[in-house]
Order: sequence, then C-alpha cells, then structure tokens
Amino acid sequence: MVQFKKNLRYQVDLSWDGESGGFVGCENCDDLKVDVPREFTGLGRSPCPDQLFLASIGGCLLTTFLHFKGRFKIDVVDVNISIFEDITLIRSEGYRIRSVKAAMCVKGKPGDADIIKRCTELAKDYCHITKSIEGCIPLDVSVEVIF
Repeated sequence: MVQFKKNLRYQVDLSWDGESGGFVGCENCDDLKVDVPREFTGLGRSPCPDQLFLASIGGCLLTTFLHFKGRFKIDVVDVNISIFEDITLIRSEGYRIRSVKAAMCVKGKPGDADIIKRCTELAKDYCHITKSIEGCIPLDVSVEVIF
C-alpha cells in the first residue's frame, strides 16, 4: 500500500535565456522552456506561462485519474484532456484569468463504464491543483466516457 506524505514541497528554478524566454530547471525536466508569446513581442519559441499553467491543471487531472485507475485495476484505451482559459484585459489591473474549462475524455471497455466514471469523479475530487484554484478562478471540468 502506498504511504502518502502529509507535506510535500516542489521547486522549480528559471533562468533567462538572454532573449525573450527562459529555461526551467527541476527534477526530471531537462528540456522545459518558457517564452513570451509573439503577440506580446516575444519570440514564441516555447510555451508561454499560461500554456504551462493549463498543462499543470491537465497533468494533475491526468495523473490523478491514472492513480485511481491503477488502484482499481481497470484498463482504459485512451485518455485525452483539453483545457481552455479565458483572459480579459482590465485597464487598471492588467490581464486576469476569468475562467478555466477542462474537458476530459476517457475511452474504455463497456463493461468498465461504472468504474471508469468513478475514477474520473475521483480525479476531479482529488486533483489538488484544481481544488486549490477553484475558489479563485471559475473552473469547469467536464467528463465524457466513450466505448
């Protein structure tokens, strides 16, 4: 049985690349970079911080689902997650994220429908990133299970 730690800490270090972006250093991430999007005079060579933020949300939903998939010992054919954010420019405050929407699609076997749906609900309930931001940003996570 997995022993869960009560407290965790992760660290990421960034360094400027000398142009319009930077290198992200962390355990297990050798090639992660960030860049200013072209629409903001950057070179747009790498994901912008908003894309990495959305990837973090999607990654948390995915890995949380995979955790429960493993615990319940179910087989799935595929899992896809698409995430969108709406951003608004407020003249006196700058840009603000107004909403985040995630669409999770799991392809499985018809006999596993109930347990797959349960795992998707658990992923929504236990993804600590979505749980941490939902009080600050309107967040909608929809789930579709197909066979």
